[in-house]
This record gives sequence, C-alpha cells and structure tokens, in this order.
Amino acid sequence: MAVDNLYIDLLAFEATTRPAERLEPRMMAFLEADPSTESLDGEAFAQVNGSETKADYLLGSRGLVAELKTINGDPQDRMEQRLKLRFAQPDAPIVFGTVGLSKVMEGLEDRDALSKMLVDVAGRAVRRHLQKANEQIGAIKKRLGLPDTGGLVILMNDAEPMIDIGAIGYAIKSAFETVEGGYPHITNVWVSVESHRIVLPRDRHGYPQLHVFKSLERQDELEFMARMLNGWGIANGSRLERIEHRGDWDVMQPVYHGDVPTLEPF
Repeated sequence: MAVDNLYIDLLAFEATTRPAERLEPRMMAFLEADPSTESLDGEAFAQVNGSETKADYLLGSRGLVAELKTINGDPQDRMEQRLKLRFAQPDAPIVFGTVGLSKVMEGLEDRDALSKMLVDVAGRAVRRHLQKANEQIGAIKKRLGLPDTGGLVILMNDAEPMIDIGAIGYAIKSAFETVEGGYPHITNVWVSVESHRIVLPRDRHGYPQLHVFKSLERQDELEFMARMLNGWGIANGSRLERIEHRGDWDVMQPVYHGDVPTLEPF
C-alpha cells in the first residue's frame, strides 16, 4: 500500500554566494558535530555491520537512522533524446533561433505529458536513492533492534542544475504515492539543494530545503528535524525561513548563479 498522506515543508536560507566547499562534506561535519550522532562507519559498529548493507548515521540519540545520498547523473542527454523523438513528428513546431522550451511546447496537445516526462527523467536518480536508502535503513533497524526508530534520507544536490528542487519534490511525492509499501522504513526526507537558489520575499535569493514527512504523530522526530534544519541555516550563516507554497510548484522556480541550463532537442 502506498502512502496516503504526505506533508511537504519548503524552507530556504538566504545566500548571495556559493559555498566554497562541497555540500556533502559540510553536511557530514554538521551531523557529526552533534553529540547525539553515532556514525555507523565507526569502530563500535564494525563487528555488527561487517560487510552487510548499512545506513550512515544514528541521529538524536537513536531516534532516527539516517542515510545520505548525493544526486548525480546529468539527465540532459536523456531529456534531449526523448524530445527529439517527439519533435520529429509532423505536428511539431518549426523553431528558428533560441526559444524557451515551454514556449515551444505550449501549442502541443500533449504538452502536459511532455512536461511530466521531463520531470520524471530528472527525478529518476531520486527514486533510485529512495529505494536503496529504504533497504539500508531497514537493515540497520533490524540489526540493532530498533523497530520503532524513524528513518531519514538526506538528499543533496550541489552539482546537477537540471535536477531542481521542484523536480526532486515531485519525484518524492510521486514515489511515495505510487510505490507499493511507500518505503516503510523512511519517515522523513530532507532535501538540500545548492545547484540553484529560489526567490525569497523582498527580492532576496536563498538555497532551498525540503522537509517531507509522513505523519504528524511522530512529534519527537518532527521536533528534532525542526532543530536540525534551523541549525543547518545557522551553520550556513543565515536564518532558515519557511516559505508558503500551498501546493504551488512555481515558488520553487530555480534561480541560477550562472547561465541557465539549456536543452537542444532540434
């Protein structure tokens, strides 16, 4: 059975420049600075884990089993190949010069299906990571006798501009709502993106964070996640801000530091 209810909080911290260090090592240092964190790579777990599947951390005095995943695998080639097949059909528009893809697709009857295809291609890595992380978290819960402990997946993207925060959020929502079992060992997903920014109130820009969770009843987890997310903003020199999205994905439109990534489907 898939997940019936899924809650998505959109947050961001203000940033004017890109961090000098990559996201993953900064995230690891942030987690390991908390005295309640236990690394599952540590010597204390070497014998119990051996060479078996495992997650990365125990967080919050074993309140969460956490697995970190960095999103990689540029989807540009796959997107372009799919679009080339569609634009080779007789009803496709003829394009001269450089035109936005949404402008090209707006006159097509199957534009919604094309847009969904692009998002699905961009989200392929997300679905793969969720499946693997669910297995890793479940293995640790069983091995350490933690059946009621929550599971957290931290998805990070600081290098793939075409896999933006909206595509990641949509992929997570779609996966939890359609995959049989709904990834039972994952209770929270934290997405941290630094491959682009989003618009904040008062014409500011910031790096987006998503917190996706299944239940309002796991209050201890939600309180821990709130403290951790706020701490992440502080660690990055800014206050974390909650952004009202009301299910509108447009508020997640990416703002790039440099050139906007482009597709060449013709």
